[in-house]
Amino acid sequence: SRNPTSSRGPSAPRGGAVSGDVSGAPGPPTHIRPLAGMTKLRAYPVPARRRVAALAAVFGAAAGLPAAAAIGTNAPLADIPASLGMTATFGLRDGERMPMLGLGVYQSPPGEATYNAVKWALEVGYRMIDTAMIYGNEESVGRAILESGIPRADIFLTTKLWDSDHGYDETLKACETSLQNLGPGVEYLDLYLIHSPNTGKLVETWDAMLELKKRRMVVSIGVSNFDAQHIALLEGHGRELPVVNQIEMHPLVFKRRLGLLRYCHDRGILVQAYGSIFFGDERWLKSPEVTSVVAAHPGKTPAQILLRWGLQMGFQLIPKSTKRHRLEENAQIFDFELSPAEMEALSAMEGELGAYWNPLEAPVDPGRIDRGAGHGGEL
Repeated sequence: SRNPTSSRGPSAPRGGAVSGDVSGAPGPPTHIRPLAGMTKLRAYPVPARRRVAALAAVFGAAAGLPAAAAIGTNAPLADIPASLGMTATFGLRDGERMPMLGLGVYQSPPGEATYNAVKWALEVGYRMIDTAMIYGNEESVGRAILESGIPRADIFLTTKLWDSDHGYDETLKACETSLQNLGPGVEYLDLYLIHSPNTGKLVETWDAMLELKKRRMVVSIGVSNFDAQHIALLEGHGRELPVVNQIEMHPLVFKRRLGLLRYCHDRGILVQAYGSIFFGDERWLKSPEVTSVVAAHPGKTPAQILLRWGLQMGFQLIPKSTKRHRLEENAQIFDFELSPAEMEALSAMEGELGAYWNPLEAPVDPGRIDRGAGHGGEL
């Protein structure tokens, strides 16, 4: 339910026990009153999200994880219990929670293909959807959410700011446009990401993201395709850090990006992986490293093996499919575990998919650093 007159009140105490938690966790978000005086853009109340069995603060310092320097070349970045379920969540550094498994809709055509993918995913039990302005399918995602009958508060929804909308005013307008595209069933975003650092103005754009949080239009903010140098720019200017960095991540690039993974891990930034199943490339899905692990787990597919690798590494996952049986298959990764030797064998793979871009090498450009009230904010 939504109640524009209610307020968050004092900060929720940390450490409340929740069934399924493995560490202290912040309480769930409560009702938020929209800030007064917002005239250019709407300020949406963010309703409480149902508490679910959660793995809290997997990447947070409170979880007592080993320091980044202690992470070996092939070792997992988090200690994930052997058996969880689709309702399991990662704790984010801002106190919110994010489902471990979600549906990505990159390259899902707008219209019935995306609508059905989201509809079926929600029926299967997914509760996290990842879209983006540039995908052109926000409207289809929003319509499927609205018509699913599932309360909006039970669905974690992400969209992204495209490169052409970097800049303070442009970011505020772009978020409003995405909410309009997503339609009447979506009055706020659970997570808003800067899609890439390609067009710069990173501090200026980030300050607008912080403003969107203040206006209660988004709950959490993060980045995508950022290298350590881009995040360090925000950190160096005293800005609040992103809760998520969504990057291409699978065994073929793991060793190359280990430095970035350590950087994010050390700062409590959750790594969200795309490309987890090698973009469906049969060359790699049928490689000896993968098929040998598949053979040790009867009934499991290469896709499930790779997704389980990502899960045990501590990555949030957003595999894409527009086929119901694949959506069901991708969700069946919580009933088995890869051995340390299997994890190491997959982590040692190297190669190129050639399917994705690499904005990690984009120049570091702060843009204006005086636009938002967020400058000088607490890290």
